[in-house]
Amino acid sequence: MTSTPAVNKHLIFVTQYVDFIDHFGTAFLSAVAKNVGWTPHFVVFDQRTIGEVMERVKPSLVCYSAMSTDAPTYLKINRWMKERYQFVSLMGGTHPTYFPEVIEEEGLDYICRGEGEEFFAEFLNTMAAGGDLEKIQNLWSKTTRNPVRHPPSDLDDLPMPDRSLIFDSTDLGKSPIKTFMASRGCPFSCAYCHNNSLKELYSGFGKHYRHHSVDRVIREIAGVKAKYPLHFIKFEDDLFAAKTSWLREFSARYKQEIGVPFNCLQRFEIVNDERVRLLKEAGCVSISMSIESANPRIRRDILTRDMALTNDQIRERLQLIKSYGLNVMTSQILGVPTSTLEDERIGLELSISGGADFAGAAILFPFPRTAIHDYCEREGLLPDSLEDSGVSLQQMSQLKGFTDRERATQWNLSNFWPTMCKYPLLKPFLWWLAQNSPPLGIYSLVHVLAKSYLYSKYIFPIKGQLPTKFRMLGKALSIEVRQKLGLERKII
Repeated sequence: MTSTPAVNKHLIFVTQYVDFIDHFGTAFLSAVAKNVGWTPHFVVFDQRTIGEVMERVKPSLVCYSAMSTDAPTYLKINRWMKERYQFVSLMGGTHPTYFPEVIEEEGLDYICRGEGEEFFAEFLNTMAAGGDLEKIQNLWSKTTRNPVRHPPSDLDDLPMPDRSLIFDSTDLGKSPIKTFMASRGCPFSCAYCHNNSLKELYSGFGKHYRHHSVDRVIREIAGVKAKYPLHFIKFEDDLFAAKTSWLREFSARYKQEIGVPFNCLQRFEIVNDERVRLLKEAGCVSISMSIESANPRIRRDILTRDMALTNDQIRERLQLIKSYGLNVMTSQILGVPTSTLEDERIGLELSISGGADFAGAAILFPFPRTAIHDYCEREGLLPDSLEDSGVSLQQMSQLKGFTDRERATQWNLSNFWPTMCKYPLLKPFLWWLAQNSPPLGIYSLVHVLAKSYLYSKYIFPIKGQLPTKFRMLGKALSIEVRQKLGLERKII
């Protein structure tokens, strides 16, 4: 059992940087902490200023929410801080959930696997009382491997997320665009997604996909709208409003009680006239759709998209959305095993003919413990060392089976993709350039500029706000160009 310092019921959530997405998990956990009498703080790590924070707050607990791409950085931060300060460290999020062996890393005291609100309340209460933390469900330590507890069946039982913790200490509070989630989980099982691992972890616990009530979603948005600028909403759900009955109620209430334009993600299989009409009536401005591959065999057998639609049907559903005056964003995965350049070209043509206003293309990265990783391993496509410590979806393919020239072409195409889709007259030249040019850093700049312009005009449009738009562009350039070029952010 890890020894704990005197508990003063102050904790710090540490993040390495703030981009454009709200920290949902942290906001929920902050609300939990306040409900049990703790004082949470939110800190963007800076080696030059963290000392002042630690001396002033003297936290008993330091928490990290880590995705797999972030985990190495948080482990480095934690080791650095452990050398200088006394505290208990706790990591939650997707990485410790799917890769719990991270607990063996030096300086990490505990991890939480799975959904953490009920765990966190018990952890804080036990820690404050000097009790035995090792008995808590969801917790792993250097010596303990506890099972997960039943996740919340009714999401409305969770406290309202404490967004003020982040909004009042970062530029997210001033942003005219804010993100919300009306549900958890996904009813589908795509090969490249970790959702399948989460379903296995919670096997036997009931429904994986759950949603808040419409009333709860409306109240949450109204609370944010009353305190902060709110001109546009991005719903971050893996699938927004999977149940049409829920969407009917939402559409009837949202326009009257909120009235803020929004974007959401839909699946081609459930797109129909009624759903598009309801989204339009609610105030939806743009819909995000994943094509992933224009090759039906790849969609079915390799990506397991479970989408029994022809390309013509996909095109017709894109055109249906456009017929209601809604803008469309599509996404595609380049470099899927067995895919060809012709498959990629057909996918781009599908977005163009369907009228997509923005088309994005990411390069496949087979994250460990996903079905696509298992496939690549069986087929001998994995490199000798799979580098997963960066933002690899935006970097060149690491898979065997592609030549260096093909990998470079894929990367170049991913940079030109939005421009080729929206301005198809440029497509012949840019396609030729992608095939006949080495990867150049300037292409990343082209991508970010095109993406920022098309996003602000079609996908997340906000009226006016020119100074804000320039600030967001600067932020996007600093984050995304670095990611595209695979440049490590210097934290320590």
